[in-house]
Amino acid sequence: KDVHEEWTDSIQDDWPAVWEVIDMANRTWNPKRVQLKTGDYAYRSGMGAFLCWLGVRLLEMHRVLREDGSIYLHIDHTAHAYVKCMMDGVFSVKNFQNELVWYYSGGGASKRRFARKHDSILFYTKSKAWTFNVDAIRVPHKWVAGQKRADGSQRDYTKGKLPDDVIELHSLMPWSKERTGYPTQKPLSLYRRFIAASSNEGDVVLDPFCGCATTPVAAEQLGRQWVGMDIWDKAHGTVLSRLAEEGMLTEDKQPLQFWTKRVHYETAPPARTDDNSMAAPSLKLKSPRPVAPWQKLSHKQMVRILAFAQQSSDRVICAGCGRVLEGEFMQLDHITPKAEGGENHILNRVLLCGPCNRRKRNYLTLAGLRRENKKKAVGWMKDESLAKLAQAHARSQAEWLRDNFDSEDCQRLIKG
Repeated sequence: KDVHEEWTDSIQDDWPAVWEVIDMANRTWNPKRVQLKTGDYAYRSGMGAFLCWLGVRLLEMHRVLREDGSIYLHIDHTAHAYVKCMMDGVFSVKNFQNELVWYYSGGGASKRRFARKHDSILFYTKSKAWTFNVDAIRVPHKWVAGQKRADGSQRDYTKGKLPDDVIELHSLMPWSKERTGYPTQKPLSLYRRFIAASSNEGDVVLDPFCGCATTPVAAEQLGRQWVGMDIWDKAHGTVLSRLAEEGMLTEDKQPLQFWTKRVHYETAPPARTDDNSMAAPSLKLKSPRPVAPWQKLSHKQMVRILAFAQQSSDRVICAGCGRVLEGEFMQLDHITPKAEGGENHILNRVLLCGPCNRRKRNYLTLAGLRRENKKKAVGWMKDESLAKLAQAHARSQAEWLRDNFDSEDCQRLIKG
């Protein structure tokens, strides 16, 4: 129920690789349900809904992350495969650094399968120039007695062992002093390791799902500034309680060693307090161009209008290869990709079949896609003249809509 149509529109338009993951997950988890792109919002439940919900938040995390920053996403086996593909699309597979395995013992074990005793933490960076303090997270050598070099000299084990991607650490026991009652609480020592590795003293650590305050407490212990967010109504009280338990607050809950003089708490979006004066006038963004009403059509509306324009009998012509298929097999795409300056409005849109849409991705123009389809190794072009006719009809329909947007006929077409 927390999935909005504008989320799916934004992901489909700007992050096609992310959308493919969501669509695949929805079809896998709901095989009998209508696909997302047909207009029936099947993504409102199951794995597709979770990935939509997480996807828009990952895009914002990528936006605010510093160029030398890192992100650690803690995930269990249920959604791991989908989330890994999604993060490859958002942060780039080239910026994937590790899949960390947190191995924990204890608890029950199944007699029908191998016991599930680990979580995964996906470690990505914003760029190739990231902070990593390896000496801060060295671990003691398990066995050093008798270890010497080939020449007989003694090895230096005082620094500790370079860390690998498996972390052996007990999960919190029910009687642990750290326990707050939060169901998915993680050990402080686990998150201290990530913060120590990927930030320096004074840096800002953000946890958009801070829950029982493990990240804020770990960050404060290591001398980092921090921001925590959560929808849990007890999150604020839990943060204060845990900080007090760690000896970081006075009896009246005033900070002892915080960067600021108080724990700032808000339930509303931040409001500016500087009279909107420019902190750096030279960095002022250009005012956005006015957007005409016809440029604000939703993804669903554009699909409906272009399906009408590219129609052939009761089917739709693909503008990339000229195949005539049922509308359910058609996907909205840009004529000129956004990477080349293409815009999102309907004058720059056509419907393509699934294979054409995947081949075009977000870097080929429509003309470039047709050239690719005609290559002998690809062999996907069916009827180029029909494909060009579909594009011409789509263009004509879009221009008519632009010029007659306020007319009754046009509004009837838009509303379906």
